This record gives sequence, structure tokens and C-alpha cells, in this order.
Amino acid sequence: MESDANTVAEQLHRWFHNILHLTDQSLIGIVPEGPHRDAVVLDILKRNARIILSESELDSEGKLYSPLCFFLAAACRKLGVSLGARHWRAALDNVVQLRHQLASARKESAMAGLEIGSPAVLFKQELDEAINQAALAGGASYLNKEDRQVALGLAVNWGMRLLLAYALECRGSMTGADRKDLAWVASLVAPLLTASSGSRSN
Repeated sequence: MESDANTVAEQLHRWFHNILHLTDQSLIGIVPEGPHRDAVVLDILKRNARIILSESELDSEGKLYSPLCFFLAAACRKLGVSLGARHWRAALDNVVQLRHQLASARKESAMAGLEIGSPAVLFKQELDEAINQAALAGGASYLNKEDRQVALGLAVNWGMRLLLAYALECRGSMTGADRKDLAWVASLVAPLLTASSGSRSN
């Protein structure tokens, strides 16, 4: 399980590096380095944040895949950070653990008449709040500039986890063997759930 999770984390790291490169070459690269490019990054960040917030009900077709990827790419550029394999490993561990926790709690929550929601729903709630606190969706934030940067960092944290959980809950299928899309992400993560379930039952 340990080596499998590390392998998946490394694959996700390389995949997201390609997403960053693609975003740089297309959306962000429409203007040279400098203040105008900074403005473009902020525009991409805000535009996709609004799309994410507007999707209050998570779909099962993968409509949030592109906005999430563009949001994460722009946020990383805005913060000047990169997402390494260790960041993806932490996100993977969190998603796997939460799915098991919620599966265990589902009967109790039903008995109490409470709807907790799926892992993707819970991660999206946290992402939405971080987006609002970072003042990316047009609303007012009572945080200062430094704290808004912290909120943006939290948004990246929740966005990674949402992406993984959302992939598992969508029903899309890959259209080509070389296509690395949301279904591909799900195909990487799903075996870790099975392996983790097996280790817990032993």
C-alpha cells in the first residue's frame, strides 16, 4: 500500500506539472512576464473560482474538472509554489481516510437523520469557504492581504482533495489510452481504496 500510494503521488505530480505547463503556454502565456501577466493569472483565478462556487450541486459528469485544474494552476502561479509528490501523497491519504470514515459513520448518520454528504461534497464546502475568505469571488473579505494569501493556500489544499474525491464520484470514461483526464485520475486512486480496505480488515 505504501509503495503504491507513493507511485500514484508521483504520477499525479508529473500530471499536474503538465497541467501547469499547458496553462502557462496557453491561458497565462497570452502576455509576456510582468504586471500584465500577473493580472491574467488573477483573472484566471477569479473566473474559475466563480465557476466552482456556482456549481453548488456536484455533477457526476466531470464538469468541474477543467475549472478545478485551471484554478489550481493559477493559484500555484499566484502563490509562487509547486505541488510536489509529497503534497499529492498527503491529499491521497486524506481522501482515502475520509472515505473510510464516512462509510463507517453512514449508518449512524442515517439513524440520526443527518445528511453528512460525500467526501467530494465536504471538500467542496471547505474549498468554497477558502475561496470566499481569499476574496476571489467578488464578495468582501475581512482578512488582510497576508491572511488572504493563507486562505488561497488553503484553497489549493482543499482543491487537490476535491479533485481526487470528485474523480472517484464521477462516472466518466477515458476516450483514449493516452488521455490523462478525470477518469484517469480516478483509475489511479480507486485501487488505493481497495488496498486500504483490505489492510483494515486484516
